[in-house]
Amino acid sequence: MRVLVNGLVIDREAAGVGQYVTQLLDAYYRLYQDEDDLRVIVTPDVPDFGVPRLTVDRRLGSSMARLYYEQTRLAGLMRETGYDVAHFPDYQMPVRSRLPRTVVTVHDLVAFLYPQFFEKQRALLKRVLMGRSVSRADCIIVPSRATKEDLIQVLRVPPERIRIIPHGVKHRGTPRPDPLVPPPYFLAVGTVEPRKNFIGLLRGYRELAALHSDVPPLVIAGRMGWMYEETLATVSRLGLDRQVTFLRYVSEDDLATLYRHALAFVYPSFYEGFGLPVLEAMAYGLPVITTRRGGLAEVAEEVAWFTEPHDFAGIAEGLLAAWQGDPQFLARAAQGPAVAARYRWEDAAQKTREVYQEVGGTV
Repeated sequence: MRVLVNGLVIDREAAGVGQYVTQLLDAYYRLYQDEDDLRVIVTPDVPDFGVPRLTVDRRLGSSMARLYYEQTRLAGLMRETGYDVAHFPDYQMPVRSRLPRTVVTVHDLVAFLYPQFFEKQRALLKRVLMGRSVSRADCIIVPSRATKEDLIQVLRVPPERIRIIPHGVKHRGTPRPDPLVPPPYFLAVGTVEPRKNFIGLLRGYRELAALHSDVPPLVIAGRMGWMYEETLATVSRLGLDRQVTFLRYVSEDDLATLYRHALAFVYPSFYEGFGLPVLEAMAYGLPVITTRRGGLAEVAEEVAWFTEPHDFAGIAEGLLAAWQGDPQFLARAAQGPAVAARYRWEDAAQKTREVYQEVGGTV
């Protein structure tokens, strides 16, 4: 079976959806390289991650440049190359061309449910492309029951066209023996953008710091995304410059080191289709403070301290419980590695292959 995957979302940092694509295809190729002809379409600057590739003839330096290429050139490249199944793992496919035997992964519907977290034109574009893509795809992969329900309710997608395939988790990188940041510290990981609710985290942290002058620092690791300026300004406005550190993007070894030495992990997101950083923190046995929004409750139900995005007192309470070693919270956190071990990229690859076989007619 010839499988062609649009990997143009992958960049040198392989964050977010790029991490999903690289981890899924790595597992797929290891399992099925002798049975399937798998190739991923990438730009010239993407580091080799062991999967056969088809490299486009240009670098795509921005998300809009990538989108333009996908909508104008990608379909022709795919037809010229030939395939049995084409997979678009970042919610959109070329909507002006009718490509046969297609699979689309929809991670979340944030552009529909929380359009205020985007610039107006970008939110509109995302809604148009996702709506047309899911209407044309032969099958839609989602990472959680929450995203499936959102597709059914918001875009009226028939449930029989949707397959739930959770992400996997693996320890990325090798932790360094010495901490990157002196412990103890609270850790948050994610692109600095409104949806991640780092402003709410800062307000909750400020409530705790106002009561306890010796509170451990807060470390936030992640690239600067859209509309990040207000988050950075909030740090100064709350007087937290000495207690909050933004590390921006870190290498996989540095990220592993941060997880290994953290006191607790906090992720008060407004909405996630899945929540891979939460699963990564659970794999390290960290106490996790998060919300029940989207797929987060499915991932962390047995482990986390749950609060709401605007419940700053609740965020502070969760941080305090982790810091002071609340016995029940720590007991739940100790289950994290066992719960995380249920989520394997090999299982995701196997289920994805079943979708490919169904769409490609090779079952």
